[in-house]
Amino acid sequence: MTPAWCEAGGARGYVVTQAFTWDIGREGAGLKLHVPEGREFESSVPRSLQWLWSPHDPYFLKAAVVHDILLEDGNGAVFSDSQWFDAARSAGAPGLKTWVAYFGMMGRRFLQWVWSRKGKPHV
Repeated sequence: MTPAWCEAGGARGYVVTQAFTWDIGREGAGLKLHVPEGREFESSVPRSLQWLWSPHDPYFLKAAVVHDILLEDGNGAVFSDSQWFDAARSAGAPGLKTWVAYFGMMGRRFLQWVWSRKGKPHV
């Protein structure tokens, strides 16, 4: 079941139908991300893991739109990933499933970094 604030559709898979604000860090800290109505986003899961995590799981849709906006606005991947984790947990996503997915994201980023360093001098 899709959350009330979005619907399936658009070029990327989902469209925000009700704008909302995401508190970055902790609620009331003053750092806010505005998620506008009409914003398209995707919830991507590697095909090999879709038997475990559905890209349509409503627990992870808020996390997906927050993550997409932060990355597309030029924020760092690690920061954006941390907000994905917080948004998933705020939506009631199961703890173990969220932690495993988050560590998978971080592991992928680490491997990308390692591969990008091949042939470069060690400092």
